[in-house]
Amino acid sequence: MPYEPARHGPVRVVGPGFHERVHALVRQVPKGSVTTYGDVATALGSRNVARHVGYALAALPDGSDVPWWRVVAAGGRLSTEARARSEQTRRLEHEGVVVSVGRVRDFAARRHGFSSD
Repeated sequence: MPYEPARHGPVRVVGPGFHERVHALVRQVPKGSVTTYGDVATALGSRNVARHVGYALAALPDGSDVPWWRVVAAGGRLSTEARARSEQTRRLEHEGVVVSVGRVRDFAARRHGFSSD
């Protein structure tokens, strides 16, 4: 999928290497677990860039090895875009994560935190 500014947001709005750092953190989320855009942003040093975490994941090319489906909104909510939500649900359920009414069931137990080392 080519980069589309209207869909993916501004390029490198938070500095060089931001997308790569997001991707590296998301790769750390184990199968069967989820994290939030805010958790990733906080691990990067600023909770205020949670929206840009989403932009970085939306800009991933098809076939990427970054498990974008393991990143959800606050409270365990899935994507608001119907097609993306369907694909996210399918992938999460394949990993054993139960999704009910657009939310991860047992979200707190499934939530992956990042260490601060």
